[in-house]
This record gives sequence, structure tokens and C-alpha cells, in this order.
Amino acid sequence: MKSKEKAVGLPEAEKPTLFNRIKETLAIASQLIMAAPVKLPPKVVMVANYVALALGVLEAVEGAATKQEGNDDEE
Repeated sequence: MKSKEKAVGLPEAEKPTLFNRIKETLAIASQLIMAAPVKLPPKVVMVANYVALALGVLEAVEGAATKQEGNDDEE
């Protein structure tokens, strides 16, 4: 009898969730606003800075949660 062996290849890429797509869109939009060569109102630039900061904090928290879950699986 032949055993069925699964070919090893690249892992399948997951389809990004709606939440991840929104995060990426906000990150790109805030970067574009901050790097815009035209003079924008200061409030618009401040909002973009706060959005970028919030996304950075959110990503750090998600990374810590993912890392903690990985450590729990090993025990």
C-alpha cells in the first residue's frame, strides 16, 4: 500500500480580515497625510498623527497577545 504523503510547500496565505484591511488603510492614509507636500490644516495633520500612534499601540498589544498565546501553547 502506498502511503499518501503531502507535498511540502509554501503555506497558504490567509485572506486578510476586514479589521486588518481597515488597519492597513488607516495606516496608509495617515502616512500620506503626514508626508503630503501640500500645506494641510494643522488639525488634519494632528488627527493623522494620533491615528498613526493608536495603530502603533494596537499593533504592539496584538503582538504581545500573540506572543503570549504562543508561549501558553508550548507549556
